[in-house]
Amino acid sequence: EKARQETARPTKTIFPYASLVLLRSPPSMYWSPPKLALPSDPDQPAASSTTMTKPGGGVPPPIALCSPGPREVVTESRAQEFVETWKAELDAHRTAVRAAVASSTGVDPSDVPDSDLPHPCDRVVLSDKSYMAEAAVVIASFFTRGEVGRTVASGVTDLNLADVIASRMEDEGLQVLQTLCDAFRDSRLVEVDLSDNAMGSKGVSACRSVLTGQTSSLERLSLCNNGLAAESMGEVADILTGSGDDQEGTEDDAAATDGSVICERLSKIHFFNNMSGDGGCTAFARILHRCSDRLTDVRFSGTRAPRAGSVRVASAMDEMGDKVKNIVRLDLADNSFGPEGSAKLFGTLSRCSSLTYLNLRDCVLEDGGVKQVCHALWSSDVPLVHLDLSGNEITKKGAKALAEYIEENVTLKVLHAEENEMTSLGIKLIAKALAAEGGGGKGNTVSGVYLGCNECGTIGATALVDAYREGEGMPHLTKIDLDGNGFTEEDVEALEGAFGDKLGEMEDNDEEAEWDEELSDEESEDEEEVKDEVDVAALTEAMAKTSLC
Repeated sequence: EKARQETARPTKTIFPYASLVLLRSPPSMYWSPPKLALPSDPDQPAASSTTMTKPGGGVPPPIALCSPGPREVVTESRAQEFVETWKAELDAHRTAVRAAVASSTGVDPSDVPDSDLPHPCDRVVLSDKSYMAEAAVVIASFFTRGEVGRTVASGVTDLNLADVIASRMEDEGLQVLQTLCDAFRDSRLVEVDLSDNAMGSKGVSACRSVLTGQTSSLERLSLCNNGLAAESMGEVADILTGSGDDQEGTEDDAAATDGSVICERLSKIHFFNNMSGDGGCTAFARILHRCSDRLTDVRFSGTRAPRAGSVRVASAMDEMGDKVKNIVRLDLADNSFGPEGSAKLFGTLSRCSSLTYLNLRDCVLEDGGVKQVCHALWSSDVPLVHLDLSGNEITKKGAKALAEYIEENVTLKVLHAEENEMTSLGIKLIAKALAAEGGGGKGNTVSGVYLGCNECGTIGATALVDAYREGEGMPHLTKIDLDGNGFTEEDVEALEGAFGDKLGEMEDNDEEAEWDEELSDEESEDEEEVKDEVDVAALTEAMAKTSLC
């Protein structure tokens, strides 16, 4: 009990995994058409002619085996309890499969041999536990134990080993990682999650068996919060690219994709919060150079990389050319792109025609970069649903570009632009755009707006309330966060009256801030600039007519 308490993480929300998952996707993904034979293990002899069909479907799908109970230190005896639970779940699944046979074919369930049944388990979740070395051996033995000529592990395609060695000393932690990974060496893994394990170079070596042996199957990989420094990121890149070359790939390398290395099959690649710096960026660029147009989900954020490394990643994405066309989710938060990186992002985003989620939080884009990003998104007409441009030093000039994009967009649902410097003038532009009908007059679709910490005062608050128009101006809005600005007590009352429970907490609002003091003069100056531009245009036209005369 003491050990369990020591490893508990009160600040971390633990998802209460069910120990048995019979159905995780629509039944149509699993049910076989009537009169089709039951799928069999390709490594086994052909199954008998027994068909497994039933009205409206087929057989129950494979189940997921998950470590039951809350977060805890797993001892050898506790691991034995897990195994007994899993055995019972597997037996229950086989019984359900046999029942499906009996209801559709009239065959006595007891006459169907185990060898004719499909793999009962395709997913294993061992995450959010701290396994002792002896416990890992017990679990690995269960998954590698032969059952009717095959192991439980041989049918697993989805393996979650995230956060399995917390509080273990280094030697024991590495032993646990290797023991658990080796159990799935011969699986055809499609997805692997090794996040939240303090790995480093030794940890990468311990996990090689679930990486190097998966060249023909691995499609989705997560290595988040693993403490991967530059050296260990380089080792990961070696594994994924099938190379020992520490240099960046070339465009020729990127073109030569034939599925012979893991990178070329990847559709999802997540590296978050590894603090790997410039060297890690170079390694990730090598990985990107070998990826193909199968890529749909990219996360390389929380790197704390300086400018050079961040630009290297942006350049690698740009050099992928049309291979980025199928990317749906792109998270590059907390990279220092600056003007040079923003220009590379412009090229990439202009070709991401399938993008629905974009996170560029804390990327030092500034006004110029935001303008390029918004123009790229507009020009490629992406079906964007989620946009995060928070913490990018956006002023009212950048807010204007963002507002123009929002006004033309008909798919955006969530907008994050907090921790910028838009001031009330920038917020006023955003408010006007949110109240617009949207491109093609189809109506604004935004449901979540996050504009906290933007040096906004009364002018911005009034603009938001006026734009909302009791819900008519933003008909889909369910959440608006404005905390951390400088609203007066009267402003807060007006916002609460307009938005009601849709308005987030205002705990950090600064009622004494005076950010709006000089904005009236600024607004006049802006209008005067516009007037001057018009006058110049009129004068130029008049001069042209005079010269013609």
